[in-house]
Amino acid sequence: METTAKLQLLADLIKIRSVNDHELQVAKYLKGVFDRVGIDSQIIPLTGDRANLVATLGHGQPVLAVSGHMDVVDVDEAHWDTDPFEMVTKGDRLYGRGVTDMKDGLAALVIAMIELKEQAVPLNGTIRLLATVGEEVGELGAKALTAAGYMQDVTGLLVGEPTGYRLMYANKGTMNLTVTSTGRAAHSSMPQLGNNAIFHLINALQLMQTEFEKMTDGVRNDTLGQTVYNVDVINGGNQVNAIPGSATAQINLRTIPELSNHAIVRNFERVLDQYNQTTNGHVTLEMATDIGPLVGATNGKLTRLIQKIGNPYAAKQTITAEEREYEAKILKLLKLPYSPTEILAMSSPGGTDGAQFLKDHPVGFDYVVFGPGNDSQHQDNEWTSKSQYLDFIEIYKQVLTQYFN
Repeated sequence: METTAKLQLLADLIKIRSVNDHELQVAKYLKGVFDRVGIDSQIIPLTGDRANLVATLGHGQPVLAVSGHMDVVDVDEAHWDTDPFEMVTKGDRLYGRGVTDMKDGLAALVIAMIELKEQAVPLNGTIRLLATVGEEVGELGAKALTAAGYMQDVTGLLVGEPTGYRLMYANKGTMNLTVTSTGRAAHSSMPQLGNNAIFHLINALQLMQTEFEKMTDGVRNDTLGQTVYNVDVINGGNQVNAIPGSATAQINLRTIPELSNHAIVRNFERVLDQYNQTTNGHVTLEMATDIGPLVGATNGKLTRLIQKIGNPYAAKQTITAEEREYEAKILKLLKLPYSPTEILAMSSPGGTDGAQFLKDHPVGFDYVVFGPGNDSQHQDNEWTSKSQYLDFIEIYKQVLTQYFN
């Protein structure tokens, strides 16, 4: 494909407003692209205007799965300098909602498959593209594809989420908890007639914090580090002269294999049960999100292959001193290594659809996250590098070919 066609395909994807929905429109567009070059693809409906897409190239074993999600996060158009759903080019930067997370990675994988097909490159195995619904909220598409058996015969998984010239092979799990305290409302001049839900919520959160520190003391993963615990939202009461009858808190945890999500919840439930039995409080716990941690092979085939093929591209990338300083600063804050000239393998603080795809193989699978993009995802004026996007198409083509050698 010519460069203009590669950019146009990405621009066409940006135009589709797949904000937490409408992935069927992306799937239909991509199926049309695949149909024109003779690549087998199938739209797999979910509900409403939502559908996954599966495309295959080659045949037989081994099977390499490559994945990208078709949804994007919401946007406040008033805070953008350009129309977020029209890709705009400014120098080497391409602007648009989802251009870095992750329609550039998805487009690069699609184009790599198309060019391999057009060039009749022999493949000693099968490439299976899994384009998913709802990665940003709940990983719905990956969950459905895994349940339908699309990962059963897969030997390697490459997720094209934005990493730039970095490679992620591990990520922490995610767990969202809601703590609800139910009391009884009353006038604040007569608190004995009520039961202060905020009072009990605060006590419960303190007990949970103590329990968390106890269960995580000395427990860490060599790659991912320690479990992370944050109380992010607290709500309670409605006016200053009324005893609150209800209060809630929302907690986010980032977890590691050594301490499972369900073990953490069991300990918290035990602490809250003891509190309820010894006080007049009524505090309950609900798990809203339950995504396990994932640690791929530390020196897997995909990691070695991407570093061999990608390092020359990383070494020749054009990056300003300001951009280099920014990247180094961000990675230092995250306690991750940095190199502007080579692809380093590291862990990721965030998750991907890989957690669903590999729920039965959470440790040691040949798994990598590697895609064009940067840290502007979910932000106003989201952008990606045009040259990096085009480079990743070439890197993907070589990886998808050499994986089967």
